[in-house]
Amino acid sequence: MEKELAGTKGIFKAKQRKELQEQAEQIETQIGNMKQYLSSIVQGYGYKNVKEFLTEYKASRAEYTNYQSAIARWKQQTGNKVEPDSLKAKLQRKTQEVKERENSRQSHHYRADRGGR
Repeated sequence: MEKELAGTKGIFKAKQRKELQEQAEQIETQIGNMKQYLSSIVQGYGYKNVKEFLTEYKASRAEYTNYQSAIARWKQQTGNKVEPDSLKAKLQRKTQEVKERENSRQSHHYRADRGGR
């Protein structure tokens, strides 16, 4: 907006310049309101201001990055890949057990001609 405003020079662009100035003022007011609202949000969570929140956020982000790299190093060193037992694997295992049970059962087929009178 400021670049457009700087580009509107001359007598014939006075109306356009005035509109751009009004829009720029509205945007500046909106930015000010947003900053004030952001400040009230972080104050609601116990921080004095946004700067204090950002310093804490950056520190926690660095700690999280260190934690992730430590986990990666541990996995690489131990070779242990902890994989949770998935639902699909459980289902496949159970269906295999059922098939084995059914195959191990003796089938009791009676001949069709016996027992009929």
